[in-house]
Amino acid sequence: MSFKCQSLISTQTLVGASSTIQFFFSEALMGQNFQEVELENYEPQPGDLFLFKLQTPKAQWCGAHVGVYCGQGEIIHFEGRTSNQNGVQTFLGYCEGVVCKQGHRALQRSRQLWRVLRRRGGVDPRVLESRVREAMDNDPPPYHPTSSNCVHFALNLLGMDSMSMDRNLTSD
Repeated sequence: MSFKCQSLISTQTLVGASSTIQFFFSEALMGQNFQEVELENYEPQPGDLFLFKLQTPKAQWCGAHVGVYCGQGEIIHFEGRTSNQNGVQTFLGYCEGVVCKQGHRALQRSRQLWRVLRRRGGVDPRVLESRVREAMDNDPPPYHPTSSNCVHFALNLLGMDSMSMDRNLTSD
């Protein structure tokens, strides 16, 4: 692999990791583009982000998995799958990207819900539905934990550039 190619991969990885960190930092601490919602007495709205705790084998919290509520009880999310049983390939590089659509109650039973975020100003449900259909119909991109992950996928569905996070979905 040439130096130029290695440099490009490293830059893409750093930019992707930076955008993921930026999302968690800006939303957890400042609520810049989203507000936290309590669902105890309410149903989620299309476009709500469900953040599930990711835990290490020793049950220590190490991040979050993000899915987008589609409506009709379903969440769409993006994850990586590898045939390598020890997960090293998933952590260190690209692996097969898989787009899944599941019932939100079933997903909440299998993963620990951390919080639910709603985009300030809402989303256009028709635009979201079109993007969800496109994501379900097309081959998913390869998954990478820093440069092509569930956060990037979710923000893309909401029409937000994960690098700047300032585009308005309804302007598309």
